[in-house]
Amino acid sequence: MSDVVRDPVVEELALRDLVARYADAVSRQDSATVAACFAADGVWSVGGYGEPAGHAEIAAFLDGLLDSWEVIVHALLSGRVHLDPTDHDRATGRWYISEFGRRSDATEVFFAGVYHDEYVREAGLWRFARRRYDSMFRRVGDDLTTSPFPPDAPAFP
Repeated sequence: MSDVVRDPVVEELALRDLVARYADAVSRQDSATVAACFAADGVWSVGGYGEPAGHAEIAAFLDGLLDSWEVIVHALLSGRVHLDPTDHDRATGRWYISEFGRRSDATEVFFAGVYHDEYVREAGLWRFARRRYDSMFRRVGDDLTTSPFPPDAPAFP
């Protein structure tokens, strides 16, 4: 735990900026910047697709996911942040997002879901220690799949 006195507004803005940097990088298909949003040993869990850990695996994983996309827009819908009251270098968050775009075969895609985040301060910067994505709505062309809010989602204050 750091000895720095924490300003909760400054901390929340820094965490929201991390989430916005991630969304911007996904929309630009910039896998290196997405990976840099994670801690060195960070984990990105994408239900049904994989659970890469560390910068190299995360970058390669995103490159594989987006290989067939012409364009993708990763949009933030709403979110909350909770600062750990006992460890000033830890926090959690929950973010609802949507993604839409077009694959190289002209298939239109629309996803919506929820991220469950664990954050850690690493070298003075907030990063994702763990980022879990659960799909709630998935349309690929004419195929539609929906799922309720995940019952095993991490508790959030």
